[in-house]
Amino acid sequence: GIKKPFTEVIRANIGDAQAMGQQPITFLRQVMALCTYPNLLDSPSFPEDAKKRARRILQACGGNSLGSYSASQGVNCIREDVAAYITRRDGGVPADPDNIYLTTGASDGISTILKILVSGGGKSRTGVMIPIPQYPLYSAVISELDAIQVNY
Repeated sequence: GIKKPFTEVIRANIGDAQAMGQQPITFLRQVMALCTYPNLLDSPSFPEDAKKRARRILQACGGNSLGSYSASQGVNCIREDVAAYITRRDGGVPADPDNIYLTTGASDGISTILKILVSGGGKSRTGVMIPIPQYPLYSAVISELDAIQVNY
């Protein structure tokens, strides 16, 4: 009921840009559509750069299909692209694709890393330090793994 010095609230939604109204990047959606349904590679509706990227990704997949199993770290050509980007971003400091692990998002990455780090039981359970306030996923995964949450 108190008057505020603003007229609207912009919801941050924990980094969900599209929930905040940002339009998705068309190129990424085109490449995904082409990779998911390769018959579209013959369609004039898609630009050549998206087709070129999709072909490269599909060639890196077993059987030229996204449905094939990939290395646990992710598709190699995509990790190579990420490494090249990091090298450019960091002014030429090399990044090794073998040191890059792709996940389906931040939550999956956090869960995977914590599963790797947590071990032991009883008094020898792993303690995991997390900042407070914290991203709720941290405490949820720590609890799920029966580790000890150590706040800082």
